[in-house]
Amino acid sequence: MKITYIHFLGTLMLAAIGLTSCEKVIDVDIKESASQLVIEGTVVDDADMQTIKLSRSVSYTEDNTYPPVTGAQVVVTDSQGNEHDFVERIPGVYISSFKGQPNITYTMRVKVNGNDYTAQSTMPRPVELDSLSVTEITFGGEDRKVVAVHYKDPADEVNQYRFVMWVNGTQTRRVYANNDRLTNGNDVKDQLFYSSDDDNEEINDGDVVEVEMQSIDEPLYKYWVTLADQSQNGPGGGVTPGNPPTNVSNGALGYFSAHVSRKKTITIRGNGQ
Repeated sequence: MKITYIHFLGTLMLAAIGLTSCEKVIDVDIKESASQLVIEGTVVDDADMQTIKLSRSVSYTEDNTYPPVTGAQVVVTDSQGNEHDFVERIPGVYISSFKGQPNITYTMRVKVNGNDYTAQSTMPRPVELDSLSVTEITFGGEDRKVVAVHYKDPADEVNQYRFVMWVNGTQTRRVYANNDRLTNGNDVKDQLFYSSDDDNEEINDGDVVEVEMQSIDEPLYKYWVTLADQSQNGPGGGVTPGNPPTNVSNGALGYFSAHVSRKKTITIRGNGQ
């Protein structure tokens, strides 16, 4: 038995040495895509100043600092024949003074280094944000506060929505998008779930929460719902990462959104009040 044990131990050591000597270092050649123009443009009905931001995408190996694109020509025209020139006030940020109008189609034209980029978006009719509420749910053995939005969805049209939430002045990273496929004409309560996986902290008593409800057109809904599915790993566990379907032409990233904006604020109280 003693000889057999020594033989087994020696064999095991030789196998280990053999495996070690066969180890290879594999270099993975990760191909990085070229930098692309990123456009974040909005025309809203509740502001007199409209903004279009231009930047460049960066490699995933770099930090999230996106170089601004300066010296561009930016113009927005509407379906009533009005033309609005945008002026660069700070690097990469272009603004124009006018107020968006519902039921009007806006066309954005951007010219950068001889390349033209266009996008079109139609501002829907307003849908009012009635109120916010807070409820407590139990998830994973922990009680969590969840903010919900309340509104009446119009029965005579198709509606799409995007929600943006701020907690104590900081915008949350979760993307919220919804349509009225299952709620057309109903009184709707949409809960805006988020957790420490998305943000640094849960919602606590004393926090001030602001929610913006955007009424958006169909192309913008597809953009935001795709981004939401990707950021939340998608329905059923996963979505292959990729750029969401932008409404901007010529290979640019981002979006141009003409939307109605409604906002409400709530202060979190004890017992979900």
